[in-house]
Amino acid sequence: MPMTARLLATVAAAAAMSFSAPAFAQEEVSDAVDIAMWCGAAFTVAAQADDTPAEQAESSNAVAAILFAKAELALEADAVAETEYDRLVEFYVEDAFAQVINETGDTRYTPEECLALAAEE
Repeated sequence: MPMTARLLATVAAAAAMSFSAPAFAQEEVSDAVDIAMWCGAAFTVAAQADDTPAEQAESSNAVAAILFAKAELALEADAVAETEYDRLVEFYVEDAFAQVINETGDTRYTPEECLALAAEE
C-alpha cells in the first residue's frame, strides 16, 4: 500500500477510537513534518465529526490527503523510519482531536496555515 494511503488509513482508524499516545512526538520531527502531520490530522478529524456535512467532509478529506502526501515527503527527507509513522500519526490525531473537536483553546496551526500548505506546489 502506498505510504500516503497507509497514513490516511491509520488516521481514519485512529480518529475513530480513543487512545493515548506519547506527547513527545512533536519534539522528534522537523517543522515541515509537524505542520503537515498536524494539519492532515486536523482535517481528517474535522471530516469525521458527526455534524460535518457530506460535501465538507469530502473536501476536508481531500485536503488531508494532500497534507499527508506532504508529510510523507517530509518524513522521507528527514529519514524518519517507516516504523515510526503509525506512532506519529496516533500522536497527531490525538492532539488534533483534542484541539479541534474538544476546542481546548488555540490550535497549533490555523486553518489558513493548513490550507496555505496544502495549496503550495
